[in-house]
Amino acid sequence: MKLPFGLGFALRAAATLAQIGSLTTLLLAGVPAAAGPPPPPDWQPDRQPDRQPAPAVVVVEPLPTVVYAQPVPFPPPAPPQPLPTALRIAYAPFYVAGLTLRYGVYYGIVVPLEVFGRALAYGFEGGVADPDGKPEGK
Repeated sequence: MKLPFGLGFALRAAATLAQIGSLTTLLLAGVPAAAGPPPPPDWQPDRQPDRQPAPAVVVVEPLPTVVYAQPVPFPPPAPPQPLPTALRIAYAPFYVAGLTLRYGVYYGIVVPLEVFGRALAYGFEGGVADPDGKPEGK
């Protein structure tokens, strides 16, 4: 059976890699660990004489009594000094510009758009019925 070029090449490459892996495993398995020569046959570890451990002595001392004093509160911070008149005059145009932008945009653009939106949503009468049931203006 003839295999396509790519598949046959891949199978041969996989077989070659498997052979290399097996050879490497066999070579590494035969290498002994380098731990030094074995001890002589008559060697015995040094034995320690049997000793009784000294009894433990536990000294219990009472804990010292701690008395905490009341903390001294910090004095309140001093209020800031007012700005000098020259700085007030210098800051005044910026203050007016800020107020104009804030309230001018709100009352000049936002509020009319909200009122117009409500008029479109609820109609001229605003969604509130007349208590007498008469139409508006009669």
